[in-house]
Amino acid sequence: MDRRFLSAFTDPSDQVKILGRRVSPFCLLHRVQLEAIDSPLLKGGTDIRPSDLLVAVKICAGEPISKPTFKDSWYLGRMNRSEKYFIQQIVRFSEFVLIESWPKFWEKKDKGQETSGIPWVLSIVTGLIRNGISEERAWTMPESQAIWIQSAFAVGHGAELKVLTTEDEELLAKLETE
Repeated sequence: MDRRFLSAFTDPSDQVKILGRRVSPFCLLHRVQLEAIDSPLLKGGTDIRPSDLLVAVKICAGEPISKPTFKDSWYLGRMNRSEKYFIQQIVRFSEFVLIESWPKFWEKKDKGQETSGIPWVLSIVTGLIRNGISEERAWTMPESQAIWIQSAFAVGHGAELKVLTTEDEELLAKLETE
């Protein structure tokens, strides 16, 4: 069975602590909230500051973003003093997001593909709701699970999606080296 699928449904992300906070599984609602503040953690790159990470963690922990508390100041100080610690926490956050657990698809090279203009996050949420998942659950289920489930719904409704399994990737890598 595909390892990304297994990871999406078995990862104990509800027990992750980052910067001393227990974070809820990363979900589509967290993604929208981080997009709303233009968080560099969603873009990758090297322009991430300790305060960016702290705000993202507080969002995922369901805490208000307000004047820094003593606890916030302590963690900010620690990240500012130790680049190693800061990088470790960024890696923890990145692993917590579980993007590597999303399905991968064989891509068709269609020229001139039109888009609807609807944000992809909203398309996923509405697809889940249309198929009987409550609005709250659609917004708060782990993001990788939402992507897998919506993909399965889409295939069930006739979409031409082909998942590139981890086994397919291993075979392709082996063929490239031979």
